[in-house]
Amino acid sequence: MSSQTKNKYQMDYVAIVISVAILSAIVIWTIIAPDGIVNGLNTAKSFLIYNLGFYFVLFTAAMLFYNVYLAFSKYGAIRLGRAKPEYSFFGWFAMIFCAAMGCTILFWSSLEWAYYIIWINPFGMTPEETSNIAVAYSFFHWGIPAWSIYATGVVPIGYRYYVRRKPGLTLQGGCEGVLGDKVYGRLGTVIAIIFVFGVLGGYAISYGTGIPMLAQLFNDLTGVPMTFLLDIVIIIAITATFMWSACSGIAKGIQVLSKLCIYISLVLVALFLILGNTQFIINGTVEAFGLHLQNFWQMLFYMDPSGASGGFPQEWSVFYWAWWLGLAPVMWIFIAKCSKGRSIRSIIITVILAGSVASWMYFGTISNHGLGEILIPGFDWANLGANGTFLDDFFNTYNEPAVTSAVLQSLPFGKGVLAVWFIAAFILFVTTMDSASYTMAAACIKGHGLAVDDDPEKKYRVLFAILLSIIPLCLIAANATLSGFKAVLVITSIPISILIIFCIISCHKWLTQDFGKWSREEIDRHFRVYTENPEDEIMTKGDVARGLVDAEDVSDKYETEVAK
Repeated sequence: MSSQTKNKYQMDYVAIVISVAILSAIVIWTIIAPDGIVNGLNTAKSFLIYNLGFYFVLFTAAMLFYNVYLAFSKYGAIRLGRAKPEYSFFGWFAMIFCAAMGCTILFWSSLEWAYYIIWINPFGMTPEETSNIAVAYSFFHWGIPAWSIYATGVVPIGYRYYVRRKPGLTLQGGCEGVLGDKVYGRLGTVIAIIFVFGVLGGYAISYGTGIPMLAQLFNDLTGVPMTFLLDIVIIIAITATFMWSACSGIAKGIQVLSKLCIYISLVLVALFLILGNTQFIINGTVEAFGLHLQNFWQMLFYMDPSGASGGFPQEWSVFYWAWWLGLAPVMWIFIAKCSKGRSIRSIIITVILAGSVASWMYFGTISNHGLGEILIPGFDWANLGANGTFLDDFFNTYNEPAVTSAVLQSLPFGKGVLAVWFIAAFILFVTTMDSASYTMAAACIKGHGLAVDDDPEKKYRVLFAILLSIIPLCLIAANATLSGFKAVLVITSIPISILIIFCIISCHKWLTQDFGKWSREEIDRHFRVYTENPEDEIMTKGDVARGLVDAEDVSDKYETEVAK
């Protein structure tokens, strides 16, 4: 980036300061008077998920249907940028998956099945009945609906940035087709506040679950006591690593770490498959996939109006949809940034299907191993809590990191597996945070925003790297509860859902303006020419109509290429 480019960018410090101030007030209040603020936030969360649960369910279903429509419409062949993809498919997908999931997927794949069995039971089942569908529900919650939410905002933001060549890799830019120039004034600042506030609050949850897990694993490996000092050391190590990665850029930092993380994760999954009860894991994964497909539509629209399940769809499904939605803007912007040259169809299909399959790989092996350790010896369901297993320990104490460690060490060579898990979790943590700091730096640039093909300045990436770490550190230091921040994420997801609707409307408006009169074959030929000849600056009549070039600049070469 040139010095001139650097100098023209200014951060929206008003949005940043207001967001941090509000979040800091919640943090301080949570530490000083936890009952008041936490109870108030949880009341708000309960009101939303129980009274507006139908909205989240219908919204998630609508996003799935919209993505299917867009991918297979004539617009699916449109590419984000006139060039071949910047990154290999493996590098591209590795960045998407690692940025989206982080160490959270390791945390939940080791114990989510236990929650489903002993806490709230779907469809009013008994714990024994739930054990058959527990992993299938994880496939659902971490699969197609979740990744559909992550895919939805990529196209509006990326299309405006790469096809229309308009600066601003931001959520407010995606709304420009509906809100017009208002997105560059006070309304844009409000949107930026919602974005920053939601991201900082949401990633506080990731720290709150991930750091205790890493500390527990480090303690099991080395014997170092689990103290606040250990938490500080781990957070500093993570922050320093993702600060370096984010400042190195996408190609040199984030992509390299993401590829490494995928390799280590494959080794980890292979260890579970080989060292665990292989037959049970394979059979359990196949059955979970079948149950997931068999019950998909019931799971998607399950609301339990009679309350027979104890609020399972509200406390789990609705909360998950709000969680994905609250953190989605980071993923929309990040995936858009690294998807230059990819077609709309390939982006949607890859994000939804490849992301889901990778998630199923984790839950199929890791969750089924933990479940097998309970079912294979024969579990006395009538005396749940008194069998002497890690499920009983979890039932009695709800010590999540300890259960994760117990699941790992139940394997042969458990210490070695635990070490691989620690490395994978650490790198997954880093890849999530470095993509978040990079994206926030890009999304908070004032005015029209980041120019096409530019990167945000390093000092801004460092700023957000520090902000992402300080707030969780304060919460961990005070041993504060995270339930209030879960509520913050749910509350934030409401305005974000409205903004993504604006983005979808804007995108539809742009697509019809730019390519509405083109046939499927014309669009396909147009972008195939660019893909096959990326070094040629081929101009078309469509570019003139979109105001991207003057009529006299249209090259006759386009007609020649199409004629071929």
